[in-house]
Amino acid sequence: MASERAQEIRQKARDATPEMVRAIEQHGELSHLHGRPLDLGDDGPDWFLHRMLKQDGLSLPLIERSKDIDTLERETSAILERLRRRREWLLGRAAACAPAEAAGFNDQRGRTLEEYREHLVALNKAILDYNLTAPTPLHRRGIIVDRAVDEAADGVPPLSASAAAPPSAPAPASWRERVRQLLGF
Repeated sequence: MASERAQEIRQKARDATPEMVRAIEQHGELSHLHGRPLDLGDDGPDWFLHRMLKQDGLSLPLIERSKDIDTLERETSAILERLRRRREWLLGRAAACAPAEAAGFNDQRGRTLEEYREHLVALNKAILDYNLTAPTPLHRRGIIVDRAVDEAADGVPPLSASAAAPPSAPAPASWRERVRQLLGF
């Protein structure tokens, strides 16, 4: 019985809403709003502060701190992406990389993974500071640094000297021999 009454009330509301809107439009009560943007200004106690921040291209400190964390996340992932691109470039070249290049990459990989770890620790600190001031629904998850570094190390494995420089035929001595080799003579 109560559910029937609730359905009846919902149906009356659905039927009445379009009728009311049509009546308001016919009387021209909304015509002054046509084509004008809505004024969504702040009427709160800090309206002046919000207006000043908006004019300077800023927002609330909490939102600014969130943007800073987003920037740190992008910078941290860029460190790893540069290392990935370097490895792909070394492996993708027509001429295989020399053992010295592989050793240099492996040294760079170790330094880059350590830099990645330092950035992750700084990012975690920024997230913790943010979470201390942000409301619970806006909290961000921290990063498990050791797991993230291990995943990064697995994602960008070191180059082995034997795989970097496969055995190749001796280089031709003269340019004529190279041309003959290319043409298949």
